[in-house]
Amino acid sequence: MIGGETVLDRWWRLAPWSGNPLMRRSDRIESLMVLIMVGVVLMLVPIAGAVGTATHTRLTEQAQQAAANGQQVPAVLLENPRPPMGEEPTRGPTGQDQVRARWVVDGTEHTGIVDTGTGARAGQTVTVWVDKDGNYMAAPNTATDNALGAIGAALGFLMLGTVGCGLFLIGFHWLLAKHHRSQLQREWQGLGHAPGWSVN
Repeated sequence: MIGGETVLDRWWRLAPWSGNPLMRRSDRIESLMVLIMVGVVLMLVPIAGAVGTATHTRLTEQAQQAAANGQQVPAVLLENPRPPMGEEPTRGPTGQDQVRARWVVDGTEHTGIVDTGTGARAGQTVTVWVDKDGNYMAAPNTATDNALGAIGAALGFLMLGTVGCGLFLIGFHWLLAKHHRSQLQREWQGLGHAPGWSVN
């Protein structure tokens, strides 16, 4: 604060409706554009909420459909997930250990690679998800998974929109600054100086 002036006072003088005689027309346009972009970002908040809600609904429906098309059965692990000699465990796309297992569905024996929790051992019985044909399938998303996915979608949308508005303002400011330099160059040359002189 200088001389009793607050930050809010200084911002108010930069508003497009300010009576500050030192503000150029382009300054008012840039100030107006900043206000518009702030309004756009604020409008993105409820839209991001709608995106999150739609994502949660879609993920929930997918999880319910997956659960309806599958079933849980016991499976016996045929090997240890962690190879001997202290090597790194075999990790699947889910970040869990993967190991070959055997399970039975409607009297038919199946074998395949399944995801297991850390520390599983050969001979251990675990519960796995299989489809209607008895083939192994990934477990349906939980309610927590769906909620996290929805939050991530909403925040991602809001972040992209905010970054886009920020980049637009940066580009707009650059164009105005370039226009100011060109205008000042013309005025400087109009004073009778050598044409080779430039204003940086």
